[in-house]
Amino acid sequence: MDVTVQGLRLWEQEFPATPASARLARGAVRRTLLGWGWSPQRIDDMVLICSELVTNAIRHACRADEVVPVRLQEIEGDCRLEVRDNRSELRPRPRPVGVRVDGQGLLLVADLSDDWGVTVDLGAKTVWARMSGQPQHSGAGKAA
Repeated sequence: MDVTVQGLRLWEQEFPATPASARLARGAVRRTLLGWGWSPQRIDDMVLICSELVTNAIRHACRADEVVPVRLQEIEGDCRLEVRDNRSELRPRPRPVGVRVDGQGLLLVADLSDDWGVTVDLGAKTVWARMSGQPQHSGAGKAA
């Protein structure tokens, strides 16, 4: 679903909780942001964030028979990507850089986004990342 109302753009779709859905979600987010006129660099960043969050939801918080809802909300060039799971209130935490190859996705999300976080309600959580449509200048800090 892709809707625009009074300057707010909203897109959302549910994906099956299977590994192939990370690819499907990346494509859907890319197409949506292209349609909204986002720059290729920022689209690439948001697509990578989407991939990490959807993969985490599938690997750590969903059963195979469930779906992973993904949502984009954009207003005046500020976009928030949300990935929800309905089984876990456990807040994900970035793992320190080390020997393990996996577990670094949230560090990437933190680095690419302007801000990110977790909202917990009623036995479920939403992991979100926010970025503006304009790339930050090198060395710029994250939003508070």
